[in-house]
Amino acid sequence: MNLARALVEMPLPGWLGWLQGRVVDRRDTTSCAAFVLGVWPILLLLWCLQWAPLLDDGVAALVQPGGAEVAQLGLTVLLLWLATMGWIGWHGRHDARPRPWLVRLTVLPGMLGLLLLCLGHGLKDNPTPMLLLYALVVSRALFVPRALAWTWGLSVALIVLSEVLQQLGALHDAPLLTQPMFVGSALHPWWALWVRLVFLTGLLPLSGVLFLLAAALHRQSLALEALARTDALTGLASRREFMAQLERESRRQARSGEPLSLVLFDVDHFKRINDTWGHPAGDAVLSRLGILLRQQTRERIDTAARYGGEEFVLLLPDTDLEGAQRVADKIAARLREEAFEVRGERFFVTQSVGIAQLVEGDAAWALRVADRNLYLAKEAGRNRIVGSLAFAEDVAIRSMSEP
Repeated sequence: MNLARALVEMPLPGWLGWLQGRVVDRRDTTSCAAFVLGVWPILLLLWCLQWAPLLDDGVAALVQPGGAEVAQLGLTVLLLWLATMGWIGWHGRHDARPRPWLVRLTVLPGMLGLLLLCLGHGLKDNPTPMLLLYALVVSRALFVPRALAWTWGLSVALIVLSEVLQQLGALHDAPLLTQPMFVGSALHPWWALWVRLVFLTGLLPLSGVLFLLAAALHRQSLALEALARTDALTGLASRREFMAQLERESRRQARSGEPLSLVLFDVDHFKRINDTWGHPAGDAVLSRLGILLRQQTRERIDTAARYGGEEFVLLLPDTDLEGAQRVADKIAARLREEAFEVRGERFFVTQSVGIAQLVEGDAAWALRVADRNLYLAKEAGRNRIVGSLAFAEDVAIRSMSEP
């Protein structure tokens, strides 16, 4: 496993793991709390930077008269507002009901407030667009696009309006400032510090969020892959996974000549179990059989799968017909000893088994032979095991065992 994959699959600690969970579940309340947690520190840093024009006359000369006061007042109100919305979202985190009003009252002021501050400082010659990109990525990760329609629409409208007014000469870039940051000479010391801090404030969280999103998407991909490969009730491999493994093992058997056996299990009279004792009892039988199959097979070597309904299958590499029959005998004996109880009444279950040993890597034919042997076991009275070599000429020598 390479380093990148290891980092992605590594469990995330504390609040990072919590943030990743919010990306996955997208519950309005917790997503609003996560949005505030992601954006509020950036706004707080900008709030701290905005004190410089109020406290230093040299920096104040770079800002339009009264502009610093208005920006600081707006930031103060926005921080208090978002803190309130985050508090509401956090305290409602156990409520899964949609809260569109909370989303709008959180994301819309947060995005537009940040956008207005960035427009005031200009979007063309400083790193403020990186802050907007960060907020955009965070909001898109936490909320469905429908919930962000108003926010995105108004944000685009404001940017377009600003550009139009600049083209008409009614507004210049960075209207909050007395002159652009970059005037063709060395930056004012304050702007040199401001640019570096804003750049890092945008770059580092944005990189972290992109990594978090990659990790969340990878984990979801692994979960979906596991869901496709695993039967939910029994925890065994799915039929799809079994067929893929059968194809791989049959090719290996054709090359090496080592034995490879298939074992098909079918619970006897399973419909009668469901009709008599109920479907939960039937599920309990299937689940228990899944446990028995795992217990009697070799981890990372054999493949135990739910083939469909009440049918199960084992793929046993490096196992001949006699060895496969011993495995099937053990599983059948264990199942016969299991007592299932429903409403104080007990019942027992048996199964019929068909076995085939592959010859020359012909997986499809071996599967047909195992299925036919299973049918013969049922025809012979059920609770039996029938096995044979899967010769293409269909001159198999069968063996049958009874309890």
